[in-house]
Amino acid sequence: MLGGDHCGNVCCATLSRAMLRAVLDAVLPKYDVREYHEITVYASPEAALAALLALPAARDPVVAALFWLRRIPGGDLPLREFFPRLDIRPAISTPKAYIGLGDFLGVTIAFGIWAVPIGGAATRLATETRVHAADSAARRRFQLYWLVVGPFSALIRRRWLASARRAAESSA
Repeated sequence: MLGGDHCGNVCCATLSRAMLRAVLDAVLPKYDVREYHEITVYASPEAALAALLALPAARDPVVAALFWLRRIPGGDLPLREFFPRLDIRPAISTPKAYIGLGDFLGVTIAFGIWAVPIGGAATRLATETRVHAADSAARRRFQLYWLVVGPFSALIRRRWLASARRAAESSA
């Protein structure tokens, strides 16, 4: 089973992370941009991932302001419903992993979220985004876009992770 480790030690967590990265490698092995963020959550992997996917996309006031500036609709939707609204369709969805794929104007996006136990009651909750441009024109367009949007994208993901940690730990 993808991400299915129950031994709760670092070796298993590393193996699960490697398996999930292998899935991203299978769906988008070449990429022009990779963004990775993680946080430690004191809840089960299932609870941590469920908390993240249940969060409204723009629940956080900073994220809401960024969505408003970019005119991104659907900020009130839980992330599980928000991604498909952006045409990021789920490719894998398990209690410990969610990987979505999308194609936009010559670029392919793979977005993964996973949760793995790292010992005791701790879980590593991580997001990884990969983007690959189909050709040099799309790559140039995306590079200009990412120059402006990239830092804010990273901020949004870090804030999603922090909100998920608070939600998962308060219900644990």
